[in-house]
Amino acid sequence: MTARAVRFTVSADIPTDLCAFVVDDRLQVASSDDVVFYNQPRTQGVRLDGDAIVVELDALRSGARVLCAVGTDSAVAVSTSLTDPAGAPLAAFDVEPSGTETALLCWELYPHSGNWKMRALGQGYAGGLGEMFTAHGVEVDDDPPPREQLQPSAPATSDATPSFEWLWKIFEDASRSAAAYVAAHEYAQHRLDDELSAAVSDPATRTGAAAEAARALAHRRCEELNAAAEKRHREDTASLTDELRAIDVTLHASLASWTSPAWNTLRTTSDGIRVGELSAPERGTLRVPLCVPLPMRRPLWIDGDDAASQQIVTALALRLLAAQPGTRIDVIDPAGALVELRELTAPVLAGPPVLGIGGVAAKLKGLADSAELTALSMSTDPAAAHLEPRVLVLAGMPHGYSSDDLMQIIRLTQLSGAQHISIVIAGASDSVVDDPAYRILLEQSQHLPSSDDGNFADPWTGNDWTFTPDVIPADAVRLRRVVATLGTA
Repeated sequence: MTARAVRFTVSADIPTDLCAFVVDDRLQVASSDDVVFYNQPRTQGVRLDGDAIVVELDALRSGARVLCAVGTDSAVAVSTSLTDPAGAPLAAFDVEPSGTETALLCWELYPHSGNWKMRALGQGYAGGLGEMFTAHGVEVDDDPPPREQLQPSAPATSDATPSFEWLWKIFEDASRSAAAYVAAHEYAQHRLDDELSAAVSDPATRTGAAAEAARALAHRRCEELNAAAEKRHREDTASLTDELRAIDVTLHASLASWTSPAWNTLRTTSDGIRVGELSAPERGTLRVPLCVPLPMRRPLWIDGDDAASQQIVTALALRLLAAQPGTRIDVIDPAGALVELRELTAPVLAGPPVLGIGGVAAKLKGLADSAELTALSMSTDPAAAHLEPRVLVLAGMPHGYSSDDLMQIIRLTQLSGAQHISIVIAGASDSVVDDPAYRILLEQSQHLPSSDDGNFADPWTGNDWTFTPDVIPADAVRLRRVVATLGTA
């Protein structure tokens, strides 16, 4: 988008109240001043100008986004448009409530790779402007709230460094593009249904040439809306695919693809690891990396105890070893299933792998006791505490682990001195295991399916994605290169 100022307007059959939110990447306001509506007509970069909201893009604070919205007294369809200051059209979008929504998010204006983009949203709020204000970080007493009653919630913060956040923002862009695509198709179908119903509502005119023409026009409008939505979504997909391809060479190896040149050398610490990819074949070809931030706050649990889950565990372990130079690995594998992982990581094992039930208790208690001593040392002299990064792999869960063993694992997850330990668990969720410690560990862990058809709902729009877990490279030459980079060859 080349325009440096954008006018947002709405037309409807009843009076409307325009509003806008200046938000961060999590779509939350920083203060009450970030809301523009009839009781507060201006903020930095955004103002209410008669029957329009005007956004001066260059005047916005760095990193800000703008959400353009409308409130109504009853649920009605609205026609929205974005134009430049001279009135030249930039985009248009018709929004129809799916139920009783009286507040509608219409557009998002957001920075992307040095430019500004616009995205049609179409999200509704049955609770009106009050619910919409609350959803974006403002506590309200009434709907709509007067200025002095606005109390912003604490702005969201993130501990992640730019590399992880970069991929997370691409995922957010993909999610919002998917939401706009789905909303546009739903709106086209709703309008088609309404127009077809109107065409046959009068018995005197429901047949004949005029009725046929009305029905044909309704179908043509629906096809045009769907075609426009398809075009926008294809453009978004192409742009995001190109961006992912371009940044793959700049990401840390733990976040990049296995083919990335980032695996040629490892010098720095990463802020996350890739755990798989998300796709939606019914919406196109885009595949978005799914990553988790480091340090991991919860164990990663691979739901499965077969060859497929072993491949995933090995991939995650290699990525965690790559994420921080000098990391060592502990392997507890009572059934002896993780042969390839043990072979690949032999030079960086923290100790002999535990390959029988007899050694599980001593190993886990030793790790937990060490973490407790580290926590005590940190409480007295944080600078003196030595935190050697570790990866702990636990295979075959829950078989081969006693209730006391499970309590030691839970203890590890709760000790501040164990923050340097990343835990990966492989095992089937066994509903017949009647052990409170097992249930606690199961609930505290972040679960990943071992199959390539797992479902994942994104945190911004709730759209469904298909999750495909990450696995080690099938190419033996490439795998040797990865392992050599880790210093494990």
